[in-house]
Amino acid sequence: MQSQVLKFNTRDKTEFYKTLRKRVNSYFNEKNITKYANHKMVIKTVFMLLLYFIPLILMLVGVADTTLSIILMWVLMGFGMSGIGLSVMHDANHGAYSKNSKTNKYLGALINLVGGYDVNWKIQHNVLHHSYTNIDGYDEDISKASVFRMSPFQEHKKYYKYQEFYAPFLYSIM
Repeated sequence: MQSQVLKFNTRDKTEFYKTLRKRVNSYFNEKNITKYANHKMVIKTVFMLLLYFIPLILMLVGVADTTLSIILMWVLMGFGMSGIGLSVMHDANHGAYSKNSKTNKYLGALINLVGGYDVNWKIQHNVLHHSYTNIDGYDEDISKASVFRMSPFQEHKKYYKYQEFYAPFLYSIM
């Protein structure tokens, strides 16, 4: 996968880094907004948890007992699982959900309830993805996506021109 070793300067804060950090902090200060989750995110968190656990409970207690109702419950749970993973757990494991590190830790561990493992996710995402974000041949998140073209440097296949239509469906079942 990798043809040469990439090395980044992690010791010195470059002028670009300093300027970027200053502008980002200024943006949040000028707009008077927090870098952490607000009440809308808390509502979304509760909604996604309910979207996952209510169908599960309905199946366990036997309310959803027909094939069609069980399939519907699975679909709802899939949306809940996606919401938990793509927003709640993701932000928490980046330390962006709350100023409180314990809150981030517990919300980040929600991935364990929906079939993942938070320690593995932190390594896979924070180290393997964010070390080489969107660098073709190095970022595993874009390199292993053979049904999607994630970089202009990847080989072009005819069906990629339709990925805007099939990608949302495939992401939803992932």
